[in-house]
Amino acid sequence: MRVGLVCYAYPPQNGTGGVGTYMFRLAGALGRAGHQVHVISGPSDLGVTPQPNVTVHRVSAVFDLKTRSKSLRWLYWHTLAPLMSWSNPRIWHLIRWDLATEDAIYDVDARYGLDIVEAPEFAGNGWMAGRIHRWPIHVRMHCPWELFVRINRMPFNPMNRLLGHLERKVMANYPDVITVPSLAMKAEAEKSWRLRRPVRVIPNFMDIPDAATPLPDEDGPQRIVCVGRIEPLKGQDTLCRAFAMVADRHPRAELWIVGPDSWGGKVPFAQMLTRLVPDPAVRARIHMTGQANLTQIEQHLRGARVSVVASIGFESFSLSALEAMAAARPMVVTRTGAIPELIEHEQTGLVVTPGSAYEMAIALDRFLRDRAFSEACAHATHASAKRRYDTRRVLPQMLEAYAEAADFYQGAPRPMPQPILKPFAA
Repeated sequence: MRVGLVCYAYPPQNGTGGVGTYMFRLAGALGRAGHQVHVISGPSDLGVTPQPNVTVHRVSAVFDLKTRSKSLRWLYWHTLAPLMSWSNPRIWHLIRWDLATEDAIYDVDARYGLDIVEAPEFAGNGWMAGRIHRWPIHVRMHCPWELFVRINRMPFNPMNRLLGHLERKVMANYPDVITVPSLAMKAEAEKSWRLRRPVRVIPNFMDIPDAATPLPDEDGPQRIVCVGRIEPLKGQDTLCRAFAMVADRHPRAELWIVGPDSWGGKVPFAQMLTRLVPDPAVRARIHMTGQANLTQIEQHLRGARVSVVASIGFESFSLSALEAMAAARPMVVTRTGAIPELIEHEQTGLVVTPGSAYEMAIALDRFLRDRAFSEACAHATHASAKRRYDTRRVLPQMLEAYAEAADFYQGAPRPMPQPILKPFAA
C-alpha cells in the first residue's frame, strides 16, 4: 500500500509536538510493515532521519494566487497577505503551507500513485487533500486549534477563529474515516463538531521495550523528569512549587524539565523560577534542557526515578505519559482529559488534582521514599503500555481504519467496531 501522510509537523523539525511525533512513529511503523510511505511536511533545516520505505517531501509555506489577473495578485500581495501576517504570523504561515501542499500532493500522487492519504485536523492540514480527494482520506483528530486556544486562555484574535473554522470545514466535508486517540477526545469531538463520519478510537502508540528498565540506584541522583513544551497548559509551574516542598526532605532529588520554553508573555519560564522557588539552593537543583529530540527524551526518562505529567488543561492523550510508561517509570499525573485512561491510580501511578502543588508534593514524596511502591508501579505501567499501546498491537487497528476508509470511499461502508479502550477509575 502507498500511503500519503500530509502533516506540517514532522521530525526532525524545530518545535515539533505530539502531532509530529505521532506521524513520525506512524510512518516508521508502516514502512517497517512493508508499505511505501510519502510524507508531505513543513520545512526543516535539521536533515532527515532515515526510516525504511519512508520518503519525506519538505514543502515551504510559499503560496501565490493561481490567476493571470494582475489586479487580484496585487490585492493579494499588498492587502490580504500583509493583513493576515500582521494579525497572526504563525497562523498565516500555517494556512499558506496548507495552500502550498496542493501542488506537492498532485506531484507525489502523479509520481507514485497513492492508495490512501492521512492528515491531522491540526491547522486544516487535510484541506487540500480533501479538495483533491482522489483516494480514501483518514483524518486523525488530535486536539483542535480552538480547543487549544480555549484551554490556554489565549487572547481573542480573528485568525484563531479563521483557523478553527478551517478545521471544522475539513472535518465536516472530507474524511472517509475519523479516528481519535482516546475516549475523552471522542466525547469532545462528538459534543460540538459536525463530523462527516462517526469517530473511531485508536490509541497513540510506540515501540515498547520487551523488558522494563530498572530504577536508578538509591545512592545516585533521584531525578524527577517532566517532558513537554513549557507552557501554562502543561503545569510546570505547579511542579516547581511541589518540588520546592519536598526538596529538603530528599536531598538527592533533582527536577529535570525537558522541552522548549514556550511560556509566552514578556517573562520566560526560566525567569519565573525565582518567584516559584525562592530558595536558591533548591533552584540550583532544577535543570531546564530546552528542546530535545525523541532519542534524548528516551534517555532522560530512562534515568528518571519519577516521571510527571502536570497538565492543568485538556489532554487528548499525552504522549509524554506514554513515553514514560514505555520507559517503565512510576508516574505522577493530573486528572484531566484522557490521562486517567492511561494511568490507574495506586496501580501504575498516582493521579492528583490539576494545579494542586500540595497533592503533587505528597505524590512525589511517596515515590521518593517508598522504593518498593515505585518499583511495583514501574513494572505495572510498563506492562500496561506493552499490552495496550505497543506498535504491534495498535498498527493493525490503524490498517483496519484504512480499510474502512477505502470501503466508504468506494461506497460500501462497513459497521463501526466498538472502542477497545476503557477509562481507568482514578
